[in-house]
Amino acid sequence: MQNAQTAPVCDTSASLAYTLPAHYYTSADVFELEKKTLFSKSWVCVMHKSQVAEPNAYATARVAGENVFVVRGRDGVLRGFYNVCPHRAHELFAEGSGRAKNVITCPYHAWAFGLDGKVIHVRNSENVPGFCKENAGLTPVRVEEFCGLVFVNLDMDAVPLAELAAGLNEEIRSRCPDVDKLVPAHRLTYEMKANWKVVVDNYLECLHCQTAHPALVESIRMETYKHEVRGIYTSQVGQTRSDSDAFNYGDEAAHTEFAAFWLWPNVTINVLPGDGNYGVFYMFPVDADTTIQHFEFYFRDSTPTAEQEQLIEYYKNVLKPEDLSIVESVQRGLKSRGYRNGQGPLLITDDKTSAIGEHGVQHFQQMVLGALA
Repeated sequence: MQNAQTAPVCDTSASLAYTLPAHYYTSADVFELEKKTLFSKSWVCVMHKSQVAEPNAYATARVAGENVFVVRGRDGVLRGFYNVCPHRAHELFAEGSGRAKNVITCPYHAWAFGLDGKVIHVRNSENVPGFCKENAGLTPVRVEEFCGLVFVNLDMDAVPLAELAAGLNEEIRSRCPDVDKLVPAHRLTYEMKANWKVVVDNYLECLHCQTAHPALVESIRMETYKHEVRGIYTSQVGQTRSDSDAFNYGDEAAHTEFAAFWLWPNVTINVLPGDGNYGVFYMFPVDADTTIQHFEFYFRDSTPTAEQEQLIEYYKNVLKPEDLSIVESVQRGLKSRGYRNGQGPLLITDDKTSAIGEHGVQHFQQMVLGALA
């Protein structure tokens, strides 16, 4: 008689780490909670500083479901406000960017405000007993310029970003000293049918690179690749190979590493090989199942060089399509009954700088849970 095969027995003595439960990625209720707690109290990257570099320049943005704008005053100070008139709630600026007049005038009843948000003129207010112009200004939001980018925080008591992300500004500038002088050169935009956290999870590990990104693996000396967690940001750094599908630079290049930084909650900053090559992923959540992602390239000149064109084409035609397929597949899979227990084990090794460990994913997901608590 043939012996029956014995089922394998797993050693359950070790404590495994697990992903967030699937409903954190698919629930509309969780998404609304994220807007109210996580995004309304975090520094959200909204644009490159070049969009509001000159006096009177303004640009609108959406943060935690709110419509806000930032504007550069004639005094050179960048300020932010909710994009709403305190009178009858009409929006002050249409979506987009431009150059404001010295006075911001509401298109509904012509209330007028200075670029500092203070009310200047309210028609007929002199005939209203008790009307107080001092209390009729625009509602401010926090603004900070950091690493050549503009961040907004709806929490007026928030700790400064430069303090929370201590070390990041210096590290980026050591690799890209002229970051403030770079200009927008190209933008790639994608509507991803995936939760914003799926997109971040995917960015925060290179365990999938060997199978999903073969050209990237061939372009980076993976034996040099390190992924480190540093508070509210992480770094992924590796030495690249020139004349590869992704990167092409000469012997005189000032920077030859791929250096990618994720900054809580939803932006990634990339110092790319070459001279003055800067790329930023902006991940804007739309709903529980949709994320708009902009990937913007910033160079010394708005017209890319041949090497920079190659870099853009690699991201456009190779890397981003690969990632788009991945995150949308994951989002569909998170809704499957076949995803047992609605969670999966994270592969956390003892080496917390490993290129293929999932410690970055674990760190991010723990931050999400903390923000929602």
